[in-house]
Amino acid sequence: MKVATREAKSNLSKHGNLANAGETVTICKSGKPWFDLVPHQTKSRSIKPLISADEGTAPVNPANIEGWM
Repeated sequence: MKVATREAKSNLSKHGNLANAGETVTICKSGKPWFDLVPHQTKSRSIKPLISADEGTAPVNPANIEGWM
């Protein structure tokens, strides 16, 4: 859907709802595409463990915990 900047300004909530529903709304300035309203997308993050499962479950050397108890 293409709309003029004036129309977009007057009906931002309407066009924002359309974009959120998945429609790309192209805002035009002087009849030429200027920018698009599109649905927000969150970036997926990959979480990497700091230690392996084997390291996390390995027995603790008592010499390594001196002063902790």
